[in-house]
Amino acid sequence: MFSSPLQAAFEYSLIRWVPAGFMVLVLNLAIPLLEVAKAGGGAENIFLLVNSESKDSLTVANHYIGLRKIPAQNVHYVKWQYPDRYQVHGATFLRLILLPALKEIQCRGLGSQIDYLVYSCDFPTQLNFQKDFPGEKFPPQLRPQASLTGATYLSQFVVTKRKEMFNLNTNFYAARPVAGVTVSRGFRSNYYWGPRGKRVSAKEQGISYLLSAMLGVTFGRGNQVEEVLHYLKRARDADGTHPEGTVYFMKNGTNPRSTARHGNFSGAAVELRLLGVKAQILDGKFPQKKKDIIGVTTGTANFNFGASGCRLLPGALGDNLTSYGGQFFHRKPKPQLPGKSKKKLRPPQTPLTEFLRYGAAGASGTVVEPYAIQAKFPLPSVHVHYARGCSLAEAFYQSVTGPFQLLVIGDPLCRPWANIPRVAVEGIDDGQIIRGKVRVTPTATLAEQKKVKRFELFVDGLRTQLCKPGAAFQLDTTAMADGYHEVRVIAIEDTPIETQGRWVGWVNVKNGKNALQMTLSPASRILADGELKISITSTTSAAVAITHNGRELGLIKKGQGNIRVQASKLGKGPVTIQAKTKPAPGQTNAGLTSRPVSIEVY
Repeated sequence: MFSSPLQAAFEYSLIRWVPAGFMVLVLNLAIPLLEVAKAGGGAENIFLLVNSESKDSLTVANHYIGLRKIPAQNVHYVKWQYPDRYQVHGATFLRLILLPALKEIQCRGLGSQIDYLVYSCDFPTQLNFQKDFPGEKFPPQLRPQASLTGATYLSQFVVTKRKEMFNLNTNFYAARPVAGVTVSRGFRSNYYWGPRGKRVSAKEQGISYLLSAMLGVTFGRGNQVEEVLHYLKRARDADGTHPEGTVYFMKNGTNPRSTARHGNFSGAAVELRLLGVKAQILDGKFPQKKKDIIGVTTGTANFNFGASGCRLLPGALGDNLTSYGGQFFHRKPKPQLPGKSKKKLRPPQTPLTEFLRYGAAGASGTVVEPYAIQAKFPLPSVHVHYARGCSLAEAFYQSVTGPFQLLVIGDPLCRPWANIPRVAVEGIDDGQIIRGKVRVTPTATLAEQKKVKRFELFVDGLRTQLCKPGAAFQLDTTAMADGYHEVRVIAIEDTPIETQGRWVGWVNVKNGKNALQMTLSPASRILADGELKISITSTTSAAVAITHNGRELGLIKKGQGNIRVQASKLGKGPVTIQAKTKPAPGQTNAGLTSRPVSIEVY
């Protein structure tokens, strides 16, 4: 075990991976990530990686940011271009994706609030770590290959080059049923976990993790962009709806894909029924003519959802145990030898994206041959965690003990059974002009006589204050730039799952006389191959940066002027642009911010 997981990970990585000039900064990165976590499970706790070189990645990210109201601070653009879209070496992933992302989290002051590292599409799904362990002989069922999301979840093993990453018991957050009872817990990246799923302190040699998912895969056997946008919207709309659906567990005879897990079906079904969720155990490869599917666990090489006559409800979770559910390249049949009888070609195994094509909120599958080992796949209790109000990502990772090969795709924040607090605030309104010190009093309404544990205040994506129920925040606007700022008030439910609800609004801080104005032409919609003109007018001569989710699109050096941006650089979908003055070298003044302007790229 690591006495201090991320600290040990980064210290080890400095010797082997990080340039000398980068050493101090990376060492400092570990410290905030090890602080006691104060919140999780919402848009403020996601760090979203977007491939800036991919139109699909930009488009999917734009829509997800809009659906989930992801703060601009929580979005990071990666210039990712690689000849093999499916697989890269583990060292390449570490050097070009993982370490830069963790560095960026620290530089933005987000270390204590990020629990999810999420990828838009067009990132490699399979990582090969064989070169990291020269001379090491791994058994075929534990070969050193991992999924993008599995390696991210086990990031401390990746950074420290620990071969234990490829074991079947690396996930101490997983909760196996004990005497027929499954315990569900909320997740925080700064919670430490010991053997048997116990929360421990950092001094007790616990391990911490990072929840991870891909929003979609749009190459090979993946989904069309339109399909990805469809299931992400359905997932968002499912939150807190407490759907009247049924979870189906399918027993597929003596097929090892089924027998690996179907002994746990009855226990999961009982727990679901006690929660008021319908569950059925059926014989066969896949349900037939079922119009109320909110969850399905099966084990078969192939299924045809379109021919099944079934319908997935919004928020549904799909789970199939098969070898190549997480592989998206098209396999070519082996050439037939002359004079040999032609063998009947088997149909390719059904990819996990089949669930998503028909509207599931999320699904999972392995990226290499897993050998029908149960520990690599979710236990049937994944549906129990989900039905208790856990997010989709929490449900998946609480149910798999060896997740290194498992790829999770979908909306990690989807939570159909969550009791979401309804938050209101007194002291500020959306769009209000404020100045000086402002008292902000939060309240929340919860279902089933639940209580709020605490409230949290976020300004421009950064958590700044906490308060208990009945107390108030003091927002000091004199320390903020004049202009527009996003304010969020989050209520945390006082339960082990710590469900969140939020109020989000924009305020206009006006303590001085200066102002910054931005206009777009066209003003509301633009073709994806068009050109956007952005005009800046400022009462000061300070340089002005024009940003899209924190990504600088251009710079106006004298406070007045125009820039032109190709809409293709933004990706399709809803795009929000904001301008901010940049302090001169050596200055620390708060500056000015413009009103954010949204435009649709189509």
